[in-house]
Amino acid sequence: MAITGSSQQAVLNHLLENKAGSTLEELVGAVGLSRTAVNQHLLALESQGFVAKSTPRKTAGRPQHVYVLTENGANLFPKQYSWFSKLMFETLREQVGEERASQFMYELGVKRSAALIPRLVGLNRAERIDEIVKIMNETGFVAKTYGPPGTEKLPRVECRNCVYHDLSKQYPEVCRFDIGFLSGLMGAEVEHLACMQRGGDACRFRFIPPA
Repeated sequence: MAITGSSQQAVLNHLLENKAGSTLEELVGAVGLSRTAVNQHLLALESQGFVAKSTPRKTAGRPQHVYVLTENGANLFPKQYSWFSKLMFETLREQVGEERASQFMYELGVKRSAALIPRLVGLNRAERIDEIVKIMNETGFVAKTYGPPGTEKLPRVECRNCVYHDLSKQYPEVCRFDIGFLSGLMGAEVEHLACMQRGGDACRFRFIPPA
């Protein structure tokens, strides 16, 4: 959830600069608002999980609450994940070449799938695909099953978004991570039937049953 009010943003900015936290009175002095206004902003930010109370600070009078920025609060500030990811992948490609970078991404996807295998134990193949779609949606995809068409027995998977859109547009090898991830979860080969980066309206995958 984004913060739109400049007053609340001022409170967050101050807490970002003061990692040890600030009391209500310190915030009042820093942001130039009334005690009542700052208190209302803190209550709102605390209810949203962006600010939390820390250990009270001892003063000459009563101990005062100290407010600190939470991890969720810090995540409201701009990040440069896309730029950093591109830098990392560009360096990888330069060092090992496109083919090995593609294989690296596939193996990384398989490795990532290993921790989730317990969720699939005891399920038949169709049930596994349903659970895989749930896992994909939990990680940011908008995925669903469809089909199966013709004489196929296993449902296919469709994603309406790409969580690596900017990166995969420039480095198509990134798509191999998804293939490795799905293949590792299913224990079967995966065919990438359609890709949004190759002009498709969605990304579609087919699991190839073992012969």
